Amino acid sequence: MPPSLPRRRFLRQLALGVAVAPFVGCASRSTGFEIGVIADPQYADIPDRGTRAYRASIAKLGAAVEHFNARPLDFCVNLGDTIDREWRSYDAILAPLAASRHRWEHVLGNHDFALLDGEKTQVDARLGIAARYRYFDRPGFRFVVLDTGAVSTYASLAGTEARQEAVAELARVKARKLPQAQDWNGAVGPKQLAWFEGVAADAARRGLKVVVFAHHPVAPVGSYDAWDATEILAALGRHRNVVAWFNGHNHAGGFAQVEGLPCVTFHGMVETPDRNAFATARFLTDRVILAGHGREPSRELVFRV
Repeated sequence: MPPSLPRRRFLRQLALGVAVAPFVGCASRSTGFEIGVIADPQYADIPDRGTRAYRASIAKLGAAVEHFNARPLDFCVNLGDTIDREWRSYDAILAPLAASRHRWEHVLGNHDFALLDGEKTQVDARLGIAARYRYFDRPGFRFVVLDTGAVSTYASLAGTEARQEAVAELARVKARKLPQAQDWNGAVGPKQLAWFEGVAADAARRGLKVVVFAHHPVAPVGSYDAWDATEILAALGRHRNVVAWFNGHNHAGGFAQVEGLPCVTFHGMVETPDRNAFATARFLTDRVILAGHGREPSRELVFRV
């Protein structure tokens, strides 16, 4: 047991799958900067179902926050599906974040809208989201948050033009017989994709590398991908300064490399009653080092040139 950890806290972290060893990698604390990453807490006050332990996410998120608080992180990101269902779930799962000393960026997932229509319009404010797709800069990097549910049946309201557009788009995806033709997926859509390309081009002019946060994966091909994954990948290919894609949604996690671009699917925190899943990511000039905890593996991702 590390000498700095009281026995009770050590055993608690061990039970939740929290790594208690110090960060190891090729960077010192004076090199680059580090962020915290979680995906799919998907909390609800309901019994476990299959491999999902919904109530356990409160303690798991609390353990992740405790770990993050002990590190000089720049910010933390939640890759979506904060809740599984019901508006009251937000109060419970966001409570552990009140103890966080770091700023959080929230990505919107499909389960975040498993609500009544009147409640769906309040999700952004509840999570402190000023814009569903946005960007912010750090030294040498531009972080872009995309809304892969901008066109979706789950986030749109019944009887609206947005819902009609989403239904039509899902029908087109089904007609193409794509595996991601599922109502739990969505698309960024042409408007947002054009915005992204402008943001990426501007970043290149400023000498910034781009890292994308999203809920849905774009690779490898599968039933959890964004509806317009092909169009998104084409845009990513046109901007070589995009160096990483981070997403959640597929709780099993995953990794793909497309034209040298690493695409990481982070494991869902909600899975299993006793093993956590989160990571820290240290950004260097030529790579990012992921230190995984619990079910999340560690990786070293070298940026494409």
